[in-house]
Amino acid sequence: MPIRSESVGGLPRRFFKMCGAGNDFLVFPAKVEIGPREAETIRRLCRRGTGVGADGVLFVHPEETGDGPPRVVADYYNADGGTARFCANGTRCAARFAQLHSGVGNELVVSTGWGALGAVVRPDGSVTIALPEPVTIGPAVSSFDGEEKLLERTATSVTVGVPHLVVFAAGDVEVETLDVGALGPPLRRHPDLPEGANVNFASRRGTSRLSVRSYEHGVEAETLSCNSNVVTAAVVAAARNGDAPPLSVATRSGSALAVDFRLEGNVAHDVSLTGDACVVFEGVLSEEIL
Repeated sequence: MPIRSESVGGLPRRFFKMCGAGNDFLVFPAKVEIGPREAETIRRLCRRGTGVGADGVLFVHPEETGDGPPRVVADYYNADGGTARFCANGTRCAARFAQLHSGVGNELVVSTGWGALGAVVRPDGSVTIALPEPVTIGPAVSSFDGEEKLLERTATSVTVGVPHLVVFAAGDVEVETLDVGALGPPLRRHPDLPEGANVNFASRRGTSRLSVRSYEHGVEAETLSCNSNVVTAAVVAAARNGDAPPLSVATRSGSALAVDFRLEGNVAHDVSLTGDACVVFEGVLSEEIL
């Protein structure tokens, strides 16, 4: 079938499907201005079943630099077409994509809406990113009534590029048994967090080991993984349980990520995150997607 145009719905036709620890993305090697038309195309493409299916979309393009390591820009959009300052899994995928397709080498800087992050692509395809600023544990907020048998009565707010809420499963409740689809929406719109938040449900699995499930703002559903959620859960666990970093955090996808940092009181410094990032396939959009 001949390709009749260079774009579909305002987006480039050529794209790559990537996955980082269970979070999946559509990656376009281009800089694109996103308006209502493009946002609608993003929603259609990310819709599972009728579209390609993805948790979000990345637009990756070179950034002019002087001295220092090469830089790329990663503009990230949620599956609902809305922009987001930061996605850790997406940033790791952007770094791997640039290393594979732009010849930037194994060490680079990825510019995001939160800031510039150093990234190292390792020989096994895993990627380590260094967060651009310390992570501060915010105030505790009350959980909702009626869930005291499943969740601890208080949750913890943390910002890692975007707002997050960390809540631990109560007592012997296993995080794997929680109905995240039902528990996530009211917490995601917690009245103490007017901007909304990603919700992170966590269980301790032993010294410096956690399991986490994530209900994501913008996706409005549980995702198999969210790296910024993983970071918040690890930092909160270290502060409340005394777990020494690095912490190994298992996600719903089955992938485990390593979170390293230096904790001083309620502030985590020198935060880094390591996990897998791979290309699933390359594709060309059809006009029929619209």
